[in-house]
Amino acid sequence: MKIYKIITFLIIPLVLITISSCTSELDTQPYSFNTVDKLYTSASGAELGLTGCYNILNAENIQETAWASTFVATMPFMLNGGTDEVVTQDGFTDPSWAPFGNGSYTQQNPKIKDNWFALFAGINRVNYLLEKIDGVEMDDVRRNEIKGEAHFLRGTYYFYLAIEFGGLPIYTKSDVDLDQQRQSLELVYSLIIDDFNIAYNTLNDRADKIGRANKWSAAGYLSKVYTYLASCKTNNVGQGGLEINSFGWVDANTMYKNAFNVTEDIIAKSGLKLTENYDYLFRETTEDAKYEESLFSVLGSKTVGNGNLNLYLFWQIPVGQAGAGGGYGWMRPVGELFNKYDESDIRRSHNLTQSLLLSNPTESIEGITYYIPIPLTDPFQNDLCVGKFRYRAADQKDISSAWSDGNFSLIRLADIILLNAESRYFNGDEAGARERLREVRARIALNASNLNTLTTNYYNSDFVTELLESRSRELCFEGWRRIDLIRFGKIDQTIASLRSDKGRWNSIVPLLQADWKTEKMWFPIPQSEIDLSPLDQNPGY
Repeated sequence: MKIYKIITFLIIPLVLITISSCTSELDTQPYSFNTVDKLYTSASGAELGLTGCYNILNAENIQETAWASTFVATMPFMLNGGTDEVVTQDGFTDPSWAPFGNGSYTQQNPKIKDNWFALFAGINRVNYLLEKIDGVEMDDVRRNEIKGEAHFLRGTYYFYLAIEFGGLPIYTKSDVDLDQQRQSLELVYSLIIDDFNIAYNTLNDRADKIGRANKWSAAGYLSKVYTYLASCKTNNVGQGGLEINSFGWVDANTMYKNAFNVTEDIIAKSGLKLTENYDYLFRETTEDAKYEESLFSVLGSKTVGNGNLNLYLFWQIPVGQAGAGGGYGWMRPVGELFNKYDESDIRRSHNLTQSLLLSNPTESIEGITYYIPIPLTDPFQNDLCVGKFRYRAADQKDISSAWSDGNFSLIRLADIILLNAESRYFNGDEAGARERLREVRARIALNASNLNTLTTNYYNSDFVTELLESRSRELCFEGWRRIDLIRFGKIDQTIASLRSDKGRWNSIVPLLQADWKTEKMWFPIPQSEIDLSPLDQNPGY
């Protein structure tokens, strides 16, 4: 595989030592290109190597290629687009980005290729670290922590690859087999679970450095893995497709029991809580609120020129003028999401808005100025856009108005509580499960009476339907809706049920429906990999 030749002989010798750090605590003068062997000969070098492993999460590029290929921009498109939450803006036709919101992606898509490349680059960096770390003279306690963090990151990169592409080549050494073929999901998830369990049992409750993985970060992803596997097996996901992508090997009962135990542990012992103000989870500068709830985040660098910033500009912030914190709106919400909310649910008015203009009023959040989007009253208004994430006023930033130095939560406690509800239900405790849904809802209720109203209005006799709607209302645009619909076997019927007359941007729905087919639950293996390896392609491409 050509891509692995690049990773082994180029990225490991160079990128690990030249990419800037994710946090200011680790800003270090890079080694020269002639001193590669010195990277893992000192404790400081080992720390820099670990920084390179974290860097993949939101590196602007990797060795001057694969621009914005992970959580900077590409993965938000891949993990959110083409559902009953968000679709491509009608009229937006960029061949790299538009296909994720209208279902027209193919094996030639350059962003899919870059995402595959970047996540495997991260895996290779981790493998290199794990091979070398025992030879470094350093404190043994810190050495074991580094190993735990490395296993967490390898599990994370494989987790996202597996939910995107299915069965994968498995690499646990930096000296890779260039002819390695895709392995079954059973083997892939065995590695993922092992990696997360190592981290879960090794790391402390809190990391020494902000943004680093800890015990609860690993527990959160274990919860994700267990519920994903259990629900895929229960709902016959992928049945009749490529054998390596089968979930037939999964014991759903065991997985749901594991999910219950881990989520209970998180809720009882992590010290995390549902932060008081829902909207503070998504503003650039309200980091204390995010830390109260987040199990693991992608950090935005506070150092100009660092290279690890986040980019919500394309669709995750309200459309509008840059000075007011506005973006492009390349993907837009569908009316079906608007209609999921009761009008008294404050999440609707925050998550779905109209545009941001310099003529709009402002508000001060912890002393920082934010422009207030024009309120949305129905899903047919022309400027209907995603309003969830918010940039502060551009004149208060010392970086480009396009970029964000705010942190992005990958897993937060509200999600864990909802996963606990799911595991309770499938372990036979529906009453306890519904109480967990109410617990998440209570954060946004105006008062006790409003909480009762929301609970009544959101009730569905089919608990799974209520669960999935509750997850969408709370977690929309955070990268979980596509996965939730797939793992519960509902993505086909959900896309088919969308209607072009339900909202301003639903006009793109017929294109999504024409391009969608069940096989597209998996993204295609990049054509370059098929040509050079060859790897087996996912069906339907």
